[in-house]
Amino acid sequence: MSEPLTPAEAAAQDRAEARTARGLFAFALLAVVLSVVCLVLWGLPALNLIGLAATVLVFAMLAAYAAGF
Repeated sequence: MSEPLTPAEAAAQDRAEARTARGLFAFALLAVVLSVVCLVLWGLPALNLIGLAATVLVFAMLAAYAAGF
């Protein structure tokens, strides 16, 4: 069993989780903006590129999960 966290450890863990959440939200926002820019520049073929990139990203996340990350 793990020991209970001290208040300082709990605060540090909360800060680390908030930092990770900010990074994930920034990545998601960047992906949406990049998708819109690609769609404006290249039109419908950009949707194919976005779909392929999303497929690769999901595959990488599944591989990382299977590897235990």
